[in-house]
Amino acid sequence: MADGFKFLIKLLITSNLLLVCHDTFAKELKVAFGLSRPPYVDERSGSGISVELFKQAAEPLGWQYKTLFVSIKRMKRLVERGDIDVAVEMSRAQPGLHYSVPFISYSNYAIHSRNPDFILNSMQDLASHSICAWQNASEHLKLNEIVAGKEDYLEFSKQRDQVIDWLNGKCDVILIDDTLLHWHLSELNQSSSVFINKQWGKVLLPFENNPLWFYVAFADAQLRDEFNASLTKLVQTGRYQQIREHWNTSAKGR
Repeated sequence: MADGFKFLIKLLITSNLLLVCHDTFAKELKVAFGLSRPPYVDERSGSGISVELFKQAAEPLGWQYKTLFVSIKRMKRLVERGDIDVAVEMSRAQPGLHYSVPFISYSNYAIHSRNPDFILNSMQDLASHSICAWQNASEHLKLNEIVAGKEDYLEFSKQRDQVIDWLNGKCDVILIDDTLLHWHLSELNQSSSVFINKQWGKVLLPFENNPLWFYVAFADAQLRDEFNASLTKLVQTGRYQQIREHWNTSAKGR
């Protein structure tokens, strides 16, 4: 009898633990994406390459989630404080979080608006140019020492603004992914508010991690592990590349 009673107690404890785990992961998750990076993330339509890739990986897992679109800096604060469950497109700089396998890559270029013969032998060469970059580019590209105290180095939370200011001459060189630039130029080309001169000097950034990979950051390791398995399957089936190619073609054909 005593053994049977102990078994029932263990069974009840195990059942309760399973119910707690189920309740934890059956809740609606809060998932944050960045701002103003079409075709990767477009908060206006709630779509984009990264939005679709996350959706396709999360769908087989049965996840229910609410989507937020915030600046990169705010996204970092939210996930660090535990106010969101998932942050999409993060570098692995924040300790205490659980990072996915590589999720999305950006091929980053330095493009000079007025010098078609522009060259870069090293990242240090950027020091002699005025620069428009994306938010946190100095961290992602390890530019902190190069741009420290540099008044003509600017970072933008909205990359549309970054492109417009570069086109309007606020800086000579823009640091940007080529797919992103194609997208914004196509949109701006429909407007008379900016002058687009295509006689530019374009150089792939001489940075060891180019293309630059970003990850999905999770507050919970079990969620990360489930996502990794689903994302790996998405890659193996070829669906991942299909999604990327679809959006890349749309960007260049706009």
